[in-house]
Amino acid sequence: MNITLDQLLALEAIVRTGSFARAAAEMHRVPSAISYLVRGLESGTGLELFDRSKRQAVLTPAGRRLLAQAQGVLEGAHQLEALAVELRSGWEPELRVVVDGALPFGAISAVLRRFADPDIPTFLRVDVEYQEGVLYRFEKGPAQIGLVLGFEGGGGEEGFDCQPLGPLELVLVASPDHPLAAVELTDELRAQHAELVVRDSSPDFELTSKPSFMGSRNIVYLSDFFSKRVALIDGAGYGWIPYHFVSGDLDAGTLTLLKAETNRWTYHPQLIVREGHELGRAGRLFVETLSPPLASLNALS
Repeated sequence: MNITLDQLLALEAIVRTGSFARAAAEMHRVPSAISYLVRGLESGTGLELFDRSKRQAVLTPAGRRLLAQAQGVLEGAHQLEALAVELRSGWEPELRVVVDGALPFGAISAVLRRFADPDIPTFLRVDVEYQEGVLYRFEKGPAQIGLVLGFEGGGGEEGFDCQPLGPLELVLVASPDHPLAAVELTDELRAQHAELVVRDSSPDFELTSKPSFMGSRNIVYLSDFFSKRVALIDGAGYGWIPYHFVSGDLDAGTLTLLKAETNRWTYHPQLIVREGHELGRAGRLFVETLSPPLASLNALS
């Protein structure tokens, strides 16, 4: 049995328009060509699809069932046609982006609002990861763009083309009611209190936990910086957190900068793509929309 797409298109057009003649006009064919397609479909299936005792184009029960089954094929054909148009226009069918969760999500929200435009055909997926999970997700998956905290050597040796973003400042803080808030930090004092850490989202973390940033004996791993901020304000521990998450809390006095030899740390985030990879229209639009708000990371929340 050899059923062609043209035959199914003709069948659907006849039923939808109500006649062979109107279907022929819609498909820019002569009526005899439409009749030929229907006869070929009936011959190939061994079924009588139209009740020829009627003056109008009325399907037989077998014809109705065949058309119902054919709708999925026709929908798939329309989707393939639309995909071809998108590819010819330079839009990627899908754009995947991996983002380090330390970065301000306000900048990503601006991109999401831009990609909500119904005229943009690209499907956008954003994955938020932490620490080594960012590069793991980028390298192991089909992501085209990554937003990372930065490479010391610029990223070229890792096989990435990098675009620098604004500096990102981390601060070492605790609640003003926390015992460490009123003292100079020492290794001995740090070891007596829980350090709050956002967990590495790479699979390797499940096998080998990293040591504490500050040498603490007690570590509490949290899923993200939003929950870490709440725990810090509640006095559950101390820890490093991006300044943009807690700038308002520091101003309000609900968090305080700890007295330590180093209580501020600056990262230099980068937008990365695989070396030599050319972004399509969606990728370029993503970068174009993202760059202005990420030029000054610490001003965003």
